[in-house]
Amino acid sequence: MAGSKETTTLHAMEARSDSASSTSSTRHTSGVPGYIARLFEHDRLDRKLKRHHITSIAFSGTIGIGLFVTSGELIGISGSAGCVVAFAIAGLIIVCVMRTLAELVSVRPLSGALIDYPHTFVDPALGFAVGIMYWLAQCICMATLTAAAARVADDFVPSGQGLTSGQKAGILGGLFVITLLSNALGVKIYGRLERVVKWLKIMLIVALCVLMIMINVGVGGHAFGTTSYAQNALVPSLVWEGFNGSSSISPNSTHVSEIPGDSGRFLAVWTCITLAMFACMGGDYVVVTAGEAEFPRRDLPIAARFMYLVPIGCYILAAFLAGFNVNYMDPHLFHPWASTNSSTSYSPFIIALQYTTIKVLPTFLNGCFLFSAYTTGNTCLYISSRTLFAISQLYGNNFIKETLGKTNSGHTPMAAIIFCSLFGFLAFLGLADTTYNQPILTLSSFFTGTVACIYASECLAFLRFKAGLHRLETHEIFSRDDDLYRRKHYRAHWQPLCAIFGLVSSLLLVFFSGWPAIYLLHTGATASIKPTSYLIADVVGAYVGPVLFVVLYVLYKLVYKTRWQSLKDFENAYFLPEFDDEPAGEARRGWRGVLAEVWSLLK
Repeated sequence: MAGSKETTTLHAMEARSDSASSTSSTRHTSGVPGYIARLFEHDRLDRKLKRHHITSIAFSGTIGIGLFVTSGELIGISGSAGCVVAFAIAGLIIVCVMRTLAELVSVRPLSGALIDYPHTFVDPALGFAVGIMYWLAQCICMATLTAAAARVADDFVPSGQGLTSGQKAGILGGLFVITLLSNALGVKIYGRLERVVKWLKIMLIVALCVLMIMINVGVGGHAFGTTSYAQNALVPSLVWEGFNGSSSISPNSTHVSEIPGDSGRFLAVWTCITLAMFACMGGDYVVVTAGEAEFPRRDLPIAARFMYLVPIGCYILAAFLAGFNVNYMDPHLFHPWASTNSSTSYSPFIIALQYTTIKVLPTFLNGCFLFSAYTTGNTCLYISSRTLFAISQLYGNNFIKETLGKTNSGHTPMAAIIFCSLFGFLAFLGLADTTYNQPILTLSSFFTGTVACIYASECLAFLRFKAGLHRLETHEIFSRDDDLYRRKHYRAHWQPLCAIFGLVSSLLLVFFSGWPAIYLLHTGATASIKPTSYLIADVVGAYVGPVLFVVLYVLYKLVYKTRWQSLKDFENAYFLPEFDDEPAGEARRGWRGVLAEVWSLLK
């Protein structure tokens, strides 16, 4: 690496010609077997993804295991109403971040865009930290969801016996191979596969919503479990080990830890917001596809503006309907801090079915949930490999650029895909825990805290981006309100409020994500709370990502003596003529136009 990289921009990489990359690859792969040399033939990605492919990748990456299984965890902590509120607030944070990214990507739709924005508008050291940690978070997410898929597979065994370690290892190994192969097929085929997955997930969510309504009106027999669920929407207090069928918890009990009253209810919902963020994150995958989008300036802003509405809406609606059939007192719900949990399915949809006479659907739905978790992990491999490819080209030395920063003859970054897939073996850590709970909790906390740091960085980059535009406006050079800007780019409404809210909310999530484990360690765990070592693992999972993020930023800044970019350095950052030849999008006004845009994302 060199200090001159401070002024390097990612669009310079995209201007390289194929002929130059072929000459370079020939020079660096002389003496290497041909089938290996073909892995490093080019240094650019292939622009094959259409708008519906882009949104399919983001949708599949957002709808994973969170809605179908984690929602039960949220209901157990804060109640059915608290679960909906948590998803709504988490969704609001995602909305603000995505509206911020939508304008940035309309101006700079470059490969490695999430790295480019903090690199260009804040500090190259921040771009480096964002790139490395975002790549690592996606690798960890792939392992987390693969382990979650294996946990769901436990429910295929009758009588709650669970699978043996060998059977789970076989499932993990099979999923690992399928994930690697699907990503190796090339981006065009991969985009088509994700389009199919998107529609399968949409149909699954619609079917679950209809099923919850049918159960609530009495189809399949008695619809309620322990009590009248309509009267118990919020928990009376924050009970760490769960209510397990009873709401009569004594504050003076020696074996129960709780935070009573309104404080407990507030903290329960606050805790669920952090957990809900893991489920709602994924809209940023739209921006990662910038290097392979056929028309990035036309399609990416629209996808970033509207794509998140569908999965976030699905989360809120499905959680709302499930809450009519399952509430916080159900003993089958999963409680992340309890020493013991039921061996039955933790999905609220499966729990609701168990109180009916419908006995066939639970096994089928578990298969669907396994498929959903796996496909989201598969998307994480795609995202991590493209992020690593961009990092290698921007920050890597010659060896890294000529290996991880290269693509094969089909412009697929095979070296980056293979390297990232190795992190899938972290899923085997779940075999050390018979319930598969702690590895998933720790890895998911790492992902949430790390991506929250990335979101905060992107919002900060936008504030600097907007400040640079304001400087140009004061000098009467260029304005964000000009017709030229509005025709070529997306001008996000409610800015900079959205960016400020996204920045502050993300930082709050980072700082307070590990508070439950810290509180329990401070007060002293009882027999009903999981062991101290597991609580420490919760703390490590919550804060190791943000700590690594800060360490990477500081080290890069010290080694390469980078500085915060001056606003006057941004003058050329707003004009990328290589994208001016793209066909302009059709102007659509009114509610019919909005519906037309949304359908263009869904089809």
